[in-house]
Amino acid sequence: MTGAFHTEIQKVHRRHDIWICLLVSIIMVVWVGGLAPSDPEELENAYSALFYSIPVIDSIVMPVFMAVLASRLWDMEIKGNTTKLLYTLQSRRSLFKGKMIFGVMEIFLTVFMEMGAVLLLGKIHGYTEAFPERQFLYLTVCTTVVGLMLFMSEFLIMLIWNNPIPALCVGIVGALLGLFSAFMPPIVSYFVPWGYFIPLSSYEVAKWDQATHTVTYGTRNFNWGLLAFTFALAALFFYVSWRRVQKQEV
Repeated sequence: MTGAFHTEIQKVHRRHDIWICLLVSIIMVVWVGGLAPSDPEELENAYSALFYSIPVIDSIVMPVFMAVLASRLWDMEIKGNTTKLLYTLQSRRSLFKGKMIFGVMEIFLTVFMEMGAVLLLGKIHGYTEAFPERQFLYLTVCTTVVGLMLFMSEFLIMLIWNNPIPALCVGIVGALLGLFSAFMPPIVSYFVPWGYFIPLSSYEVAKWDQATHTVTYGTRNFNWGLLAFTFALAALFFYVSWRRVQKQEV
């Protein structure tokens, strides 16, 4: 398996995956930074506004990014039709684990940079609101788990169709559905896995003053049940993908 992982590292130099992770993080920083409060009177509520906005933006960006990430892990094998050849040179287990581990590491890297941007924005704009450590850790875990679930599902689609187009189409449609679910009754969001960032969010709009255009945010209980279900979905997609690799013809 070490050899397979080393091979993926060599391939990444040609795929430039790290730059894609960085690009996604920059998009998140610019987007979130544009929405983040910067006026002095809003700084007391700044982290709340930031933590409310991030899941919405994640539901738009992450499904597409996970589709791109999953498809690029198999792009060389599909273009060169070398999957069967690779199975004769190394075990299916090592090839599968090598790709999975590399994909998971890229997800962790993206989430790390995204969460680091939250701290950076707070320092740059001088947020006066007390930093919500528990909500920050919860947001980090939720973003990671949903990202893993989306990645595993897109990876499975790649294995089924052996083509990046279906995975990318599912990612784009999923991003749209995830965004629309934010404006639907809360129960609807539970049936849109691509938008699970939103129902897992621990922040909500408590009050909207139309006259002054000010928003007051409130917190809600952590949704551990949905988080556990999301992790179970990720594990299920992982297992089905592994079974699919085992059944592929040589």
